[in-house]
Amino acid sequence: MLVLTAWNVSYGQSVVLNKNLPLRANTVVREKREIRVDNGRSKQVNAKETTEVSTRYVQILQFVRRIAGAGTEEVRVAELLSEYVHVMGPLPPPNEQASPLMSKTLRVRKSGARWDYDLAQGKPTPEERQTLDHLAFTASLLDVIPLSLGNDARKPGDTWKSTIPAPRGKAAGFIVPKDINCVFVSLDQKPDGPHAVINLTGGLSLERPLGYNSHIEITFEATVVRRLADMIDVDTKIKGSYVLKGEANIAGIGKTDLDFNYPFTLTRTLKIEDK
Repeated sequence: MLVLTAWNVSYGQSVVLNKNLPLRANTVVREKREIRVDNGRSKQVNAKETTEVSTRYVQILQFVRRIAGAGTEEVRVAELLSEYVHVMGPLPPPNEQASPLMSKTLRVRKSGARWDYDLAQGKPTPEERQTLDHLAFTASLLDVIPLSLGNDARKPGDTWKSTIPAPRGKAAGFIVPKDINCVFVSLDQKPDGPHAVINLTGGLSLERPLGYNSHIEITFEATVVRRLADMIDVDTKIKGSYVLKGEANIAGIGKTDLDFNYPFTLTRTLKIEDK
């Protein structure tokens, strides 16, 4: 059974909302996550034509994550379904398909601010490699939330602006936070300790993400429920907009300008498995 250190706090007490509390080796964390774009717009412009279509993107996953050591995890893919469809006119009924990574075990490592996902055994196919890179990309994006909270003690009702330093230069491939504001909404005492409810609003930018010749701007509003005993975000809800502008060299077409605008929602729950 999970045992957390007894920790009682009063509503008006100042508490630290983020600090480095690595989980013990062999701790098992169950993660459920869903990303959804229901009314996206994808525009492509090249020498031959201009096309603009409706886009739906869905990713549904369940991971069983076992902490292997500092910054390393072994992850079993219990569920991974996705759909990425572009159509002119009305979108068809949902049709999520299982990923080839379903039921496989992944090796996950963190180096600096970036995550790396790979198969625990064997070499991934190009399709699997692309999915692994996108999983790592999303994990790195989600890390912005705890970093934004800072390490100062806060009390309910406090508001503050994130002080994450921006990378120097063009920072290709790095996440650059922009004007992230935080609100400590409430502090609730529960059987497993105090839970802080925090709202965050702001934006991120990325230059040449995943090596692509593009620029991404993300704006978001997030609500996080954080269990302070172990600094686990037990519940995360994010609503925002993902805008990509760039270019690609498409076979048979040539240079094509890309302009994608994807309103999205992301929900995630984390639960430490009782032993």
